[in-house]
Amino acid sequence: MSAAERMSLLAGDGIVPSGVEVEVPIMDDLAVFTGDFVLDTDRAWSLVYNFTRTRAAGPLGEWCGVSCS
Repeated sequence: MSAAERMSLLAGDGIVPSGVEVEVPIMDDLAVFTGDFVLDTDRAWSLVYNFTRTRAAGPLGEWCGVSCS
């Protein structure tokens, strides 16, 4: 998160088409993302694992800035 109302999301890997919406459980709620930000489950877990070990976000892929309003 770069500011209270802005964050970056990792670009999706094409597993879901761009215009399709997917509900993702986050904490106690469901968030809706388009296919632009959806990853294959195995790839997502691998990225989380690698990030927690290295703390390097750059090698994970393309990051997209979005507004959270």
